[in-house]
Amino acid sequence: MNSLLLIGGVLVVLNVQALLQFVTAADNNESVIESCSNAVQGAANDELKVHYRANEFPDDPVTHCFVRCIGLELNLYDDKYGVDLQANWENLGNSDDADEEFVAKHRACLEAKNLETIEDLCERAYSAFQCLREDYEMYQNNNNATSEC
Repeated sequence: MNSLLLIGGVLVVLNVQALLQFVTAADNNESVIESCSNAVQGAANDELKVHYRANEFPDDPVTHCFVRCIGLELNLYDDKYGVDLQANWENLGNSDDADEEFVAKHRACLEAKNLETIEDLCERAYSAFQCLREDYEMYQNNNNATSEC
């Protein structure tokens, strides 16, 4: 009986920790959305924020700058060096070194986009993050499925 109570107590603690991590991540996401909405002219638009909170980033100049801001704020992107694949790997919930397949796939995509030829910094960042879009959509779908349990 005591061991069942102990196991139950451990499971409750683990669930609370997972919930706190989820809430902290959600709060952090909201903080970044608000920060970038205030920093990027036109991004404070409520309609755009609804899209951003849903992880939808329309192809328009305001959103391009918003995506750049997010990348800069979260240290996932730098105007000089571009996308930090290791940082994105970790942001996608991985704790070890970036998988070779992940790096090779995304380097090929980034190189194919000829980002150095894009002068507008916002457009360059948005274009770069299109290479990671599918990964972030899968990550969000997995998190949504987990949070519904």
